[in-house]
Amino acid sequence: MPQEFVDPETFLDRLKQCFESAATKGSVNLTHKRYTYGPSTNLDQDGDAPMEEEETERKEYDVLIRCTDGMEINFATRIPPSQLPHFHARYGTHLKASMAPTMRKRDKKKEKAKAELVARKRKELYEDVAPQGRRTEKGVGSEEGGKKKLGHRQRQRIQAAQSKKVAERERLEEKEAGMKNSTSSL
Repeated sequence: MPQEFVDPETFLDRLKQCFESAATKGSVNLTHKRYTYGPSTNLDQDGDAPMEEEETERKEYDVLIRCTDGMEINFATRIPPSQLPHFHARYGTHLKASMAPTMRKRDKKKEKAKAELVARKRKELYEDVAPQGRRTEKGVGSEEGGKKKLGHRQRQRIQAAQSKKVAERERLEEKEAGMKNSTSSL
């Protein structure tokens, strides 16, 4: 399976054909590498060219792009640095057009329902516990709506539930603060 070098236009045409043939069964492997200029290049023990640049030598390298299906198709192209932005724009368009039909669509209905559930639970965390499972704005043990005063056990249960909610709130706020700090440090 010898590798065939083609010009960038032919590469894009053959890449499109390769994606079409692999649409039903198979795979396409793409490789991007810095092109090394022959055997005289200093290679390290893995066979890769060193990436360090000397201060005196500012050399721009070509990019080598390979395409293979793992069996019989194997072709590549070299792109000079001056043509790279133009090539990448067209290459990206080909990749998006080839991969879009095979990608799985997101289930937005489930995502929305999950987000609403999380928002509802978060809202409940910031509401105080009321007797008989009712929520109230006034606070713990509010006897609004009932004539009978709360018993000792019921007051204790409400206070325990309220303290549990406060602890959960604090844990959530600490977690969010930790996430903000970790993202701001990046």
